[in-house]
Amino acid sequence: MRTGRLNRLRSHAGMTLLELLIVLAVIGSLAAISLQEFNNHRRRAVDSSMRGELRNAAMAMESYYGEYLEYPASLASILLVGYRNTASVTLTINITSPSSYTLTAARAAGTQPSFTFDSTTGLIN
Repeated sequence: MRTGRLNRLRSHAGMTLLELLIVLAVIGSLAAISLQEFNNHRRRAVDSSMRGELRNAAMAMESYYGEYLEYPASLASILLVGYRNTASVTLTINITSPSSYTLTAARAAGTQPSFTFDSTTGLIN
């Protein structure tokens, strides 16, 4: 009678060490995959913020041109026409000719360090 009780207790004793290690390995693998995906989404969000900053700055540049008939050479000038710079994005204005300019937005942690808007093509590279 005693051995029957011991066998029943042993069968309900819980998880073995091997089962526990397998569970931990599966959880670790899932965590590694999800962290990598999270970082990818975060980098794309940073890229999106730089592109959005370039679009807003380009609109402000054109608005400034509409008022003063020249493109501004400084960030302070487009602040006058309503442009608001995002604190984490660094914007650089380069006047290439009286009728064209390039804007460069830079921010750390993106898929690339910066994006550039060219007024002659209207494209963000």
